[in-house]
Amino acid sequence: MNTILYFTLQITLTLIIVAIITGYVRPFLKRILIDLCGTEDRAQFWTAFSNILLFGLPLLFSLNYHPLAANNEELFFEVAGRISGNLGAMLFALVGIGVFVSFFALFAPRTPKAEAK
Repeated sequence: MNTILYFTLQITLTLIIVAIITGYVRPFLKRILIDLCGTEDRAQFWTAFSNILLFGLPLLFSLNYHPLAANNEELFFEVAGRISGNLGAMLFALVGIGVFVSFFALFAPRTPKAEAK
């Protein structure tokens, strides 16, 4: 197979997997951000920022791929290894977002909830 096809394949697979994971995490993250930010507009900004980070870092890693293998078997495992690295970048971004959200969730001032009568 053509190395350009493998390059395109690893980018496409990376983006599909990242889109699935980001789509799964987005509703939960948005609810937490609305609680922490106080308004939906602020939470939408930070949700968009998080989405860009979650897509951008793996995409940046995937664009730096240059197939070097000589045959199809080697290319297959090279692409699989590269996708693994790309998803590692996505998990790194997700953990970073989680650390910041956790920090602010612990230290953000909260208004006490009214006691139920």
